[in-house]
Amino acid sequence: MMSLYRRGRVWWSRIEVRGRAIQRSTRCHNRNAAIRIEAAWRTNDALAEAGLSVSQRKMNLLNFENKFFAYLVNRVGKSTIQFYKTAWVSISFGGALYVAPLDRIDSAMIEAFVQRRTAEGVRPATVNNSLKTLRRAVHLAYEWKYISRIPKIRLLTGERSREFVITEEMLTQMVQHEECKVVLHSLLPFLIDTGLRISEACDLTWENVSLEPREGAERGWVFVAKGKTKAARRYVPLTVRAHSILVKRKAASTSAYVWTLKHSRRLGRMYASRLFHALVKEMSLPWDCVLHSTRHTFCTRLGEAGADAFTIKSLAGHASIMISQRYVHSTQFAAERAIGLMETAASTVSSSTGN
Repeated sequence: MMSLYRRGRVWWSRIEVRGRAIQRSTRCHNRNAAIRIEAAWRTNDALAEAGLSVSQRKMNLLNFENKFFAYLVNRVGKSTIQFYKTAWVSISFGGALYVAPLDRIDSAMIEAFVQRRTAEGVRPATVNNSLKTLRRAVHLAYEWKYISRIPKIRLLTGERSREFVITEEMLTQMVQHEECKVVLHSLLPFLIDTGLRISEACDLTWENVSLEPREGAERGWVFVAKGKTKAARRYVPLTVRAHSILVKRKAASTSAYVWTLKHSRRLGRMYASRLFHALVKEMSLPWDCVLHSTRHTFCTRLGEAGADAFTIKSLAGHASIMISQRYVHSTQFAAERAIGLMETAASTVSSSTGN
């Protein structure tokens, strides 16, 4: 006996096995997808009732889910785990892909999943999120010897990247808009001037801020102690504007955190994003203007100012130099300046050796 019912917008399953009721959330808003998941559970539970172990039943994505997320807990950040969980829900829509033994998953089955999701009108970026999650899962399954080969997973082309740059004129319009909440007034220019991820800004404490320059430096700084990757750990010098913002917040602060709301509550990443989304909607700005655009703006301005990829990587905390290189644009001025510096260095060496 089995049935589906709704709690809010989500479909739940209630399956009775030998008089014992098992209730689980399918995490689906779509009833057809919930039916597929419930059917997979029924098959899995029936095999378990027959006394077959997971290895005897053949490990599939349905059984692998808990192992996968247990592995991630101590290895990636909360936001990354949330990314994978959101994408995993889409994978659970995969029908045969979700319940097939891991060693039976091949390129054809993955392509069938992609075609079905595309036909449902899902954007390439969303489909690619599922494929990236699946790719990490099967690599882990290979490492744990559940499978002897890794199926080829090709991402879709045509994914629209979010490369919106916030100009100073637009920033002024944003902070002056009636929908711009108080915390955004200072948060937006701070993020643009430091390049911090919103999660890094929310976690920033006063003990990791210096409003006075370090020895041998000219500016105050903020220190990112922990971030998305190991490379996120870094010092970022303050601009005059960022320094001024922090001075004002420090004078009014009673919390250990730099960015707080009323009653000194720590600002949350999701709440800040919702505030920004509401502002963008009211101003009728393009879809790709998101809070992360402040970080993209920071890196773009560094590149336009002539910063090299290694400097951008250091200031932005990128995990790979390949990410930083996207912001470096070679110009005639930059090329001539590089040759001039090389020539000057060579002349200095020549003079010191007497040649």
